[in-house]
Amino acid sequence: MEWRIVFTTTNSAEAQVIAGRLRAEQIPVMVHQEAGGRALGITVGRLGEVTVLVRPDDYERAITILEPEAPEELPDSTNSIIYPFGDDDEPYAD
Repeated sequence: MEWRIVFTTTNSAEAQVIAGRLRAEQIPVMVHQEAGGRALGITVGRLGEVTVLVRPDDYERAITILEPEAPEELPDSTNSIIYPFGDDDEPYAD
């Protein structure tokens, strides 16, 4: 069976988290690291790479799931900042 790489890292735990996220969406996943790298504890270069793979039919959906969402834009204003009150129960002045 053919598989496609959707994520590569040097951190095995990170690869397992990514795989778990995809499995939660019912996408079959395979996590792969070269045996020599795993046995020797190598975490750099090709032997240190851990890849997360999915079937070609699930590739686009997996990429969509793993794409980071754009953060909400925060308002560019200080009008809604609440300052703590001073000793005389009046807000601090700027």
